[in-house]
Amino acid sequence: MNEFLNTLKSKDVIYFFEQINKIPRGSGNEAAVSQYLVDFAKQRGLLVYRDEANNVIIKKDGTKGKEALAPVLLQGHVDMVCEKREDVVHDFTKDPIKLIFENGYIHADGTTLGADDGIAVAMALAVLDSSDIPHPPLEALFTTDEEVGMLGAAAFDPKLISAKRMINIDSEMEGVFTVGCAGGVKTHSIIPIKRVESKNKAYKAILSGLRGGHSGIEIHTERGNANKLIFRLYDILRSNIDDLELAFVQGGAKDNAIPRYAEMIITTSVPADELAELAKAAEKTFLNELDGKDTLSVSIQPCETKFVFDSDSAKRLTAFAALCPNGVQTNNLKLGMPESSNNLGVVKTGEDRVEFICALRSSVASLKGMHLGALKKLTEICGGTLNTMGDYPAWEYKSDSPLCEFFVKEFKAVYGKDPVVETVHAGLECGLIGEKLPDMDMISIGPNLLDIHTPDERAEIASIERVWNFLLHILEKIN
Repeated sequence: MNEFLNTLKSKDVIYFFEQINKIPRGSGNEAAVSQYLVDFAKQRGLLVYRDEANNVIIKKDGTKGKEALAPVLLQGHVDMVCEKREDVVHDFTKDPIKLIFENGYIHADGTTLGADDGIAVAMALAVLDSSDIPHPPLEALFTTDEEVGMLGAAAFDPKLISAKRMINIDSEMEGVFTVGCAGGVKTHSIIPIKRVESKNKAYKAILSGLRGGHSGIEIHTERGNANKLIFRLYDILRSNIDDLELAFVQGGAKDNAIPRYAEMIITTSVPADELAELAKAAEKTFLNELDGKDTLSVSIQPCETKFVFDSDSAKRLTAFAALCPNGVQTNNLKLGMPESSNNLGVVKTGEDRVEFICALRSSVASLKGMHLGALKKLTEICGGTLNTMGDYPAWEYKSDSPLCEFFVKEFKAVYGKDPVVETVHAGLECGLIGEKLPDMDMISIGPNLLDIHTPDERAEIASIERVWNFLLHILEKIN
């Protein structure tokens, strides 16, 4: 840690963030980081529980004079979204995330940083590790698989939690208190395919350079979706080339990240230069439609393939891609924010199928059900089946929250101004936790994190410092 970082009160937060980033912790691969948390607690004589889902709960007594206060729950998730630039060599199952401190920010080397939600884990560990931070009795809930459907939050045992007040540290904007969020569900549409032999030359079409982003936080920005656009590219080429055939398509890495990259393999007898010219014309069309909201490039290169999808399979796949909802579907006009949305996050080709994976969100349960029903009908019309996982409820705003009232008052005392209190379209584990613990009063905070779920993810160091100081103030003043 450099000399400047050692001067920060939050230096222990950054230290623990570095430690957990040495441990691969993509969703589904959290056993090692969970063991780290268990070892951390045991080394300090703290009470610790670990369940079969690798959730970890750590408890610590209140400091002197605060032992009899009601406990407070600190909460965050240990997993991270694993995205990288196409030119970066990085194995998220083995390689650590290297932190780069530059221009007032922390970022990684061409990969996601894991500040979502490693900062929450690091802040909780720094409090649990301390001997001089005043605080009431603490419970820390570290959940797993949040990024793939909040599976850890769905699995933890609520009987192990006694706190009635919870501070979730999974928000991405300093000075904004989140007090409600959308519910969501992950959908998996499987469209069967048949293959036939092709005599034409094969080419790989690559669509790249899009910004991507979080499918809840940035869904309203109308950034390009690589999966939608790669099928648009096929349709454009097909309208100009009679013998165009589709052999393979894939794009995106996570259902909850707007896809930045997609590719397909096509075959045709049309000369390569004519195909490239048509692809560049499509690129120009897409850029005109995006109108400065995003960037992209389209390229064509020769490749090899022997088999392609038969015409019926190609028609059903392109129909699904064209009709699959993407982006904001309904808005909450009172709050001025998205109400329902869908993100076509992942497309992948198997031996006998093409899979379309979406992140569907809504703050209204009936609308979530309606959109889910529409996706199911579309899948069935295209000859496929739809499965769901990670169905989580919305976190409903409570206007009479004593915890929110306390946070607002203390924020004004520390910052000298009012905070923003809002609900968000992104999903937070508070909905599931509140469903299991209906008496829990909750609020979500966090430092400034930019471009999460993308390789450009970065955390503002000064904001981490300020939010850490505010959290310490809260723990000292709360009673």
